[in-house]
Amino acid sequence: MKKLLTLLLVIVSLGATPAIAATKKTVPAAKPPVWKAIAPAGYSPIAWAGAPGVASFFKPPSDSGAIDFLTRVNLRQNLINFIVSPDTAPVAKTITPPDAVTGATTGDIAAYPDLSFKRLGAEASKAIDPAIKFIWDAPFFNMGAVMSDLSMAVKYTAGGKTVVSAGTRSAADMALPRRMLIVNNKTGKAMIQDFDQALFTDPILGDLALEGFSPTVVKTDGPTGAASRLFLGISNDGQELSIYCSQAATVKEANDALVSAGVAPEHVLEADGGGSAACGYNLPGQFFVEPTRTLPLLMGAKNILKRGSITSSSANVRSGPGTKYPIVAKLAKGDAVTALGELNGWYRVGDGQWVIKTLIK
Repeated sequence: MKKLLTLLLVIVSLGATPAIAATKKTVPAAKPPVWKAIAPAGYSPIAWAGAPGVASFFKPPSDSGAIDFLTRVNLRQNLINFIVSPDTAPVAKTITPPDAVTGATTGDIAAYPDLSFKRLGAEASKAIDPAIKFIWDAPFFNMGAVMSDLSMAVKYTAGGKTVVSAGTRSAADMALPRRMLIVNNKTGKAMIQDFDQALFTDPILGDLALEGFSPTVVKTDGPTGAASRLFLGISNDGQELSIYCSQAATVKEANDALVSAGVAPEHVLEADGGGSAACGYNLPGQFFVEPTRTLPLLMGAKNILKRGSITSSSANVRSGPGTKYPIVAKLAKGDAVTALGELNGWYRVGDGQWVIKTLIK
């Protein structure tokens, strides 16, 4: 009898399982966490400078010193752009790795030709691309000249080609520990590590790159060790870029600000070498370094509408949002695309580059 009752209980419980399962509600997948930038201790948010995936903070001076600024950018939500004067012709300077161009066998980035930029006012650069939230400028020399040479190497894309500048650096600077920032806008990630010629010039690894110093390099134009500082940092598995700037700070103060914001010391780069940065913010939502100077090159963040990939075997990239516009490139199935805007059923995936949205997932 006990065996029979046990068997009946098993049968009943088995029969009830589907009914019980049918009454359970499907639990929706958890939404990804909302990005929230971490403010270093002692910093306050700049509310008016907000933009999706961009957060800025300031630290008031304790005495008669300078205000410190720190901006954090979520690279999954923003595209990092370099802005150059439209009168500059970078394609003429476009090069392949130095061995193929100069026959040099050293592999040194000095084998690349210098790249000079016509000076560009900050207000004029905002007119070139109003969607850009200006953040910092590349370091350079020749402040009083019509043309400005970058003092450290820069890599960026122009017309689908990779442009690299060797900069204008002294032998003493070349002997110091150097680092590099590489930004890959396709993957929404960046990295900072010790300078490596092959990685820096690799167009696949990243479409933008900037050379700088290790923060252990003490370069200053002030007797106390304080000078204008521009430091960059990467955190959150390469998905966050932090920019620290102050008109008067020591190397330690600049480095500590990024470390307290969650940036590991090995992921910090000193962009200017000390003394050539000048910070300031003006106009709500339009914030940038060096507002009082005339600039050859600006780097800033542009909000991303969506990220996706091509679903068809081939996709035409046109110069405008419609089939009447000429084809400027083609994309293959699986190619990653970043939508910066939408118009009439088309996504803008670059400057003068549009793809019909039905071909993107």
